[in-house]
Amino acid sequence: MFAFIKKFFLRKALEENKHPRNIYITALQKARSIGILCDITDEDSYKRIFSVFSKLQHAGRTVWLMGYINDKEVPFYCLQQLAADYFCNKDLNWYGKPEKVQIDDFMEREFDLLIDFTKQPFPVIRYMLTLTQAHFIVGSAKENADLYDLYIEGENIYDHVTLLEQISLYTKQLTGGEEAL
Repeated sequence: MFAFIKKFFLRKALEENKHPRNIYITALQKARSIGILCDITDEDSYKRIFSVFSKLQHAGRTVWLMGYINDKEVPFYCLQQLAADYFCNKDLNWYGKPEKVQIDDFMEREFDLLIDFTKQPFPVIRYMLTLTQAHFIVGSAKENADLYDLYIEGENIYDHVTLLEQISLYTKQLTGGEEAL
């Protein structure tokens, strides 16, 4: 019963705050600003996503990483940086709405491209994907497929690098670009 009440209030908050987005397709190679949503499960997952984050930054993109830790505390290895923020269940209200200024700023930012690297269904991630102002949303989580502008499905998408390669390929095809990352 309590889970139903939490879902009801989260849906109500979404309906009250939802606003239209300006959607346009942007190739990964041409995106100047990129938002990354991910979940951090352990130190290895942190290292993998941080590798992708660094690769995009070194390619001259403005990148903002927002990592969710499904736990009470943010682990010691998740180092807060200017363009990398992390949040945990402590940063959510009783029905799952994020209550952190950085999350609000992240959702209000008009990214050229927002990449969702999460694989599991998290209500807070759905909330953020619903309310984002990003111009183009890409991801591979089946539970969030209705929120993506480009849903990439496949059995061989095991890691972040493979997903990034697929995003690069498909967005390049959609926009007719020839440049490499």
